[in-house]
Amino acid sequence: MSALPAEVPVAVIGAGQSGLAVGYYLRRAGVRCVLLDAGDEVGESWERRWDSLKLFTSAQFSGLPGLPFPGDGAHYPGKDEVVAYLRDYAERFELPVLTDHRVRSLRRDGDGYVLTTGHGECRAGQVVIATGAFGLPRLPDFAAGLSPDVHTLHTGEYRGPGQVPPGTVVVVGDGNSGRQIAVELAATHDVVLSCSEAVSPPLPQTVVGRDMFWWMSVLGVMSLPVNMQAPDPVVGDRVPELLAAGALRTMGRITGAEGAELLTADGERVKPSAVVWATGYRTDWSWLDPELLDEDGQPRQTGGVGAVPGSYYLGLYRMRTRGSALIGFVGRDAEHVATAIVAAAQGTPTSSPTAEGEPS
Repeated sequence: MSALPAEVPVAVIGAGQSGLAVGYYLRRAGVRCVLLDAGDEVGESWERRWDSLKLFTSAQFSGLPGLPFPGDGAHYPGKDEVVAYLRDYAERFELPVLTDHRVRSLRRDGDGYVLTTGHGECRAGQVVIATGAFGLPRLPDFAAGLSPDVHTLHTGEYRGPGQVPPGTVVVVGDGNSGRQIAVELAATHDVVLSCSEAVSPPLPQTVVGRDMFWWMSVLGVMSLPVNMQAPDPVVGDRVPELLAAGALRTMGRITGAEGAELLTADGERVKPSAVVWATGYRTDWSWLDPELLDEDGQPRQTGGVGAVPGSYYLGLYRMRTRGSALIGFVGRDAEHVATAIVAAAQGTPTSSPTAEGEPS
């Protein structure tokens, strides 16, 4: 597709892994749709991540519906491999993606929706909001109190050790991203990893020769609803090994900043030359019609199906299961949403749309 249509049955906002996955199912069901993405190319959000990033899911658990991730299934893909895979996926299945089409607003209009972009407006009967869980960098309130003389960057800005000045660097946040970056920086810097009070359970990448996600899938863990308060596990963590070797150190949860110092709840202080904020992301829903949002400003949805007819969501953190925001597991949610879209369009329940030759 080369131009924004004036009208389309289904508009998918976002052409990352979530949008591509639902686009796959919609195309197989014969539903005409368009995928609108803010980036100049498919996979641009992955391209902006740090250079050494590797998935904590192996290739065999990193593919989208209909196309296994290429290469050795036991391999842990890097970000460039993910970008290449997503672009190949969009081309292979001839998904109707329009890049450089950021949706600036989505409003309800009669029995459909109007999407406003920099290239004009498009009316859609149904919409899928697949902008994902990683929108705007989230910083703690106290970050504003840190002296501007301390070099700071969020994981969304971090590319590699060359960005970080010599000296002590504090990585604030000990999830998978924070630990991966702390391990990389430990080879060139004095690294302090600030650990949260909620301990993230460590998981090895393999158990008895099998990928951890193989075990979690077989045991049904990846299909179960999850407690939003439970911390995510850290997979393939090398921090304990580096701690034992004296290659990095840890401190408690940072709760404040005074000038050039960071403070923990128990009074510990550190004066870093740089800080990497591995404090996650927040979603921005200001562009959505207020009718779609609840009193807390969050989407009104259950399992990806919006409370307002014709609205759907994909890629939200733990939307249905622990895998809802993971590339290798979002396909399940995408199929669920596509099935609901087809049913709404036909006015009757339908079976899950599948590709030819795939089991239903």
